[in-house]
Amino acid sequence: MPTNLHALVRYRTIDECLTKRYRRWTWQDLADACADKIYEYEGLEATPSRRTIMYDLQYMRDGKLGYFAPIVYERSTKSYSYDDPDFSIQKFPLSKDDLFELEYALSILKNFKGFQNATGIENIITKLEHTVTLQESSKKEIIHFDHSLNEPGQKWLHMLYDFIQNENALKITYQPFYLDQPYQRIISPYIIKEYDNRWFLICWDHLRNDIRNFSLDRLVVIEKEPVRYYRDPDFAASQYFENIIGVTLPKNKNIELIEFEVSEDDAKYLITKPLHISQEIVDRTENKTIFSIKVIPNFELESILLSFGERMNVKKPPYLRERIKDRVTEQIKNYL
Repeated sequence: MPTNLHALVRYRTIDECLTKRYRRWTWQDLADACADKIYEYEGLEATPSRRTIMYDLQYMRDGKLGYFAPIVYERSTKSYSYDDPDFSIQKFPLSKDDLFELEYALSILKNFKGFQNATGIENIITKLEHTVTLQESSKKEIIHFDHSLNEPGQKWLHMLYDFIQNENALKITYQPFYLDQPYQRIISPYIIKEYDNRWFLICWDHLRNDIRNFSLDRLVVIEKEPVRYYRDPDFAASQYFENIIGVTLPKNKNIELIEFEVSEDDAKYLITKPLHISQEIVDRTENKTIFSIKVIPNFELESILLSFGERMNVKKPPYLRERIKDRVTEQIKNYL
């Protein structure tokens, strides 16, 4: 349990003690009560020192935590109590700004429900929603997140997260779209990547001795394999995705300058939502704008360029222009 969570346990425990006015609470009594709670939550024997309890009492008194707890010290009994018998930090009202921030945080946390490795997160959300009284006017949905529809892939997330964290080699059974029967691979998983509402596993393929990606929705079986996990010394997630769009990194291909022309309306869209971080404006007129990006060409790049239809004109490099032209020509044949 992180230190900050220990502190939260201590604050709540001290509060519970001080609301029990039938007995006196010395700093040692409070420390023992905190130790019992910490052991209950984590099985860890850790009795707070006198200095720690003194700091806790001070933090609860002042405004740093927002409590302003009316804690008083009785010299005759060397004990602590609440001056207000009805006070409890559990009853402490949240400000309008606090409520707004909490609701915003909850709206984000809710999007991780179903990610089973986020230990206890659903319980935390439920407790927050029941413990904190939110204003009725704020019950309406304000922020909507685009959830992945790739449910078959999502079911593997928590398992893969643990395997990656523990650096376990795996044997996967994979059913690609283009084969009738699945095949098996021994892999060392590196990272999970979401792209275009689908989840992908970036990993080392022990058979091909190369980094590959597998779509999670095509995974049939995942199991630990008793072989040594392999970490490619040249792999870094940020660098791996830096020069591509999507998840496919073609082998033995270099970064190229891609230039494309779009209409002014599409130019306004691309200025606010660039295709890639390297995107720049090469030339701009009243009706047309030419952009450039520096990426390694792959299937995802072609798909995005084609998605603009007649509003996109690929200029460079020549082979990519011809590639897009050929694909458009083949597409037209479907309508003849």
